[in-house]
Amino acid sequence: MPLTSAFGFAEQWQDALTASHSRLYAVPSPPQVAAAFVLQHLLSIPAQVSAFAALSGPWQIDLGTLEDASISCDLAPGLYPQRLGFLSVQAAAPEVEERIAGARTAYRDLATAIAHGYPSPVKISSQQRFGMVEDLWEMALREARASVERLAAPAVERRSCCFIYALPGAHECAGCPRALTTG
Repeated sequence: MPLTSAFGFAEQWQDALTASHSRLYAVPSPPQVAAAFVLQHLLSIPAQVSAFAALSGPWQIDLGTLEDASISCDLAPGLYPQRLGFLSVQAAAPEVEERIAGARTAYRDLATAIAHGYPSPVKISSQQRFGMVEDLWEMALREARASVERLAAPAVERRSCCFIYALPGAHECAGCPRALTTG
């Protein structure tokens, strides 16, 4: 589905993910968990395609805009992006750090629009929304470096939280800001 469709599908995606979590954990899932997960998924789509393109060759993905996105995804049965797609690639600087900077700028432009306009059944603060913008870029870049350059890096110290700890038996993610305040 194009990113614009995924964005329009956000509320149904949240409902389906809440129902899935409720079945899986055998308790009603708090709506903030699905709200955070879906926003992370929407941000991960442009972050992943941008970071991997910048690290793997002298090109940059045209992400488009929120109204006319040039990227897409298929959802896996677990309701997370499974296969990412893009329509066009542009030539980019030969130096990898220049490509990363250009990709980050393009990602931030689209991701800021996603975070700003994201519909949520619960209040999501601007710190959480825009913290996710930064977190998802850093996580995508970390994964791309690990894959393309074979460089392992520590977990990203996050600015945002996915609230997975609210489900029975689940704990904070590696790098979760909550772990810094409760540890």
